Amino acid sequence: MSHGHRATETARLLADAAASLLLRPGHTLGMISGILLGVASAVGAVTIADTQQAQIDLRFDLQRSGIVALEATTPTKAGFPADGIARVAALDPVAAVGELSRWNDRATVAQPAAEDGLLAPVLVGDRGGLDATGTTVVAGAPAAALDDPAATGTAWLGERLAARLGFTDPAAGTATVVVDGVPFTVVGTVRNGGSFGYVSGAVLLSRPSAVAGLRTTGSNVRVMAKVRPGSAAVVADYMLAAVDPTRRLTLENVTPPDGEILLGNVGGDLRRVGAALGGFIGLVGMITVANTLSLSVYQRRRELGLRSAMGWSRRRIGLLVLTESGLAGAVAGVLGSALGVAAAALWCRLHDWELVMARELPLLVVGGAVLASLAGGLLPAVRAASTSPLAAMRS
Repeated sequence: MSHGHRATETARLLADAAASLLLRPGHTLGMISGILLGVASAVGAVTIADTQQAQIDLRFDLQRSGIVALEATTPTKAGFPADGIARVAALDPVAAVGELSRWNDRATVAQPAAEDGLLAPVLVGDRGGLDATGTTVVAGAPAAALDDPAATGTAWLGERLAARLGFTDPAAGTATVVVDGVPFTVVGTVRNGGSFGYVSGAVLLSRPSAVAGLRTTGSNVRVMAKVRPGSAAVVADYMLAAVDPTRRLTLENVTPPDGEILLGNVGGDLRRVGAALGGFIGLVGMITVANTLSLSVYQRRRELGLRSAMGWSRRRIGLLVLTESGLAGAVAGVLGSALGVAAAALWCRLHDWELVMARELPLLVVGGAVLASLAGGLLPAVRAASTSPLAAMRS
């Protein structure tokens, strides 16, 4: 059989299957409902789990065995003493130390001409804080510019936030971002693909820019140090004395040693719950497909027998039923993915979260929906292929 003939036969089979599904809307709805709910549940649950993981990053970013974090409970505009930071940086276990404060967790950020803004964190940091947390400047002014006391009115945008705001070239130095009504010149973009991933969705300011522009002292002032694993407790004790010897800042060590394990476990549990929920409902959907197709084959005995009498082979009749099943699964996968994403987006909007979703997730669940439908259609396809014309006509 030539490739052209095979393509023609495949196209005819797909057309017949599509026509059969369209002529029986109730039957089709019954087939796709279970798979659709499974896909929607899986996409929604896994997407919300990934989004919650970003929120956990934001809430528990202090709990890392390789990072020491000290938080000032007394507001300050002056920041941390440079001599104390220098003494900490000179320690052998310390790879980098500096400020990365969460100035405001829910600031309104927008382009100057935009009517509505987005809620995003505002961070204040310096080069040492970026190095300690693994944050890199992707484009624009280098991290050293954060340490320039004369440089005010400038901001770096996280890559993800820049894309959400619609900036095409935020590192050119010609764009402006408005933070809580205060304009800042955008001079670069930053990225953090690790444990501090929320940086990619935030505005980053130097301390002089934040103090001069926002005129506040910040809600969560922190100094961060990247240390050799196992040395966090010792370094934290030294930092408390070196950075705040007079207890003016009332520094507190907020770095439990097992936080990274906690973070990974919580994120993994959320994803597993989502996958298990989607898989269970998908199994129910597969059984629904099998039952619906079995009933359909029984009701279509005359049609299938007539096709057999017209020269259709058993193989082709079985493939017709399988194709119907696969098409129904594809439709259920696409609709379920859209429903799951919409539900997750609504949930995130209600909680003022930034939606986070793996790009490959919809493709994976659509593929899973098709496979589940095909698995559910195997037995009905075998039954349909075994229907004889004589038995069909007698019925």
